[in-house]
Amino acid sequence: MRIKSLAVVALAASAAISVSGCDPNTSAGPATTTPAAQTTGQATQPGQPQPGQTTQPGQATQPGGIDHDGPGAGAPITTSVAGGIDHDGPGAGAPPTTVPADATPAKCVTGQIVLDKGVGGPVGGDWFLRFINKSSKTCVIQGFPGVSQTNGPTGDPIGEPAQRDQGAGAPQVTPVVLTPGAAAQFEFITYPKQVNDCAAIRTSTLRVYPPDNTESMWLPWDSLICPSPQRMLLVRAVTPM
Repeated sequence: MRIKSLAVVALAASAAISVSGCDPNTSAGPATTTPAAQTTGQATQPGQPQPGQTTQPGQATQPGGIDHDGPGAGAPITTSVAGGIDHDGPGAGAPPTTVPADATPAKCVTGQIVLDKGVGGPVGGDWFLRFINKSSKTCVIQGFPGVSQTNGPTGDPIGEPAQRDQGAGAPQVTPVVLTPGAAAQFEFITYPKQVNDCAAIRTSTLRVYPPDNTESMWLPWDSLICPSPQRMLLVRAVTPM
C-alpha cells in the first residue's frame, strides 16, 4: 500500500509541473533586438551618413556627424574652367600679348627723305652722300641707291650708271632705322682721271634713287663723265651715320 501511495504522489507532482509550463501568463514571445544603427547615441562609422542625412558627392561625414573644420569643411572642391572664376587674380591665365607683325617701321620712301651732299669732293672722287628723314615717322632704309649723272632732274643717264660695290671690303647690306631727323649715308666714288682717255661729256645733275624706290632725287652736279660703255662710277650700300 505504501508503494502505491508513493506512485500516486509522484504522478500528481508530474502533472502539476506540466500544467505550470503551459501557463499563458508566464510564456514569453520571440526575443527582438534593436539594430545598432537605430540605437540612441550610437555614432555612425566615418564616411557613413547619419539617419536622415544626405551626403553630397565628394563630401565625407565626420564621425558622429560633427563638422570639425568649421563652416564649409568637406564641401566639394570647385575648379575653375574657361570663362569661370579667376582664382589667380586679374589677368591670370590670359594669353600672352604678342607684338603685331606691322609694328616694324615701313621702308623709307622718296617723299619722306631728303638727299644731302654730305662730305667729300672731286679730289679723289670719293663722296659720302646722306639720306635724311624729314618726316614725323620712323622708317627703314636698306640696300644700294641707284646713281647716275644726267642733265636735269628728270634727264636720262649719261654714261654708265654707278656699279654696286659688293666686294669683301665693302659695307654689307643692313637695315638702317631712321627716326625723324636722323640720317644714313652711302659712299659714291668717281674716277675722274679717266676722262682724259675718252670723249668726256659734261653733266649738270646727279640723279639718285633711294633703295627700293622708283621716284628719284637729285643734286646739282657739274662734272665730266665718259660715255658708255666705259664705267667710272661706283656706289656702296647705305650704312648708319
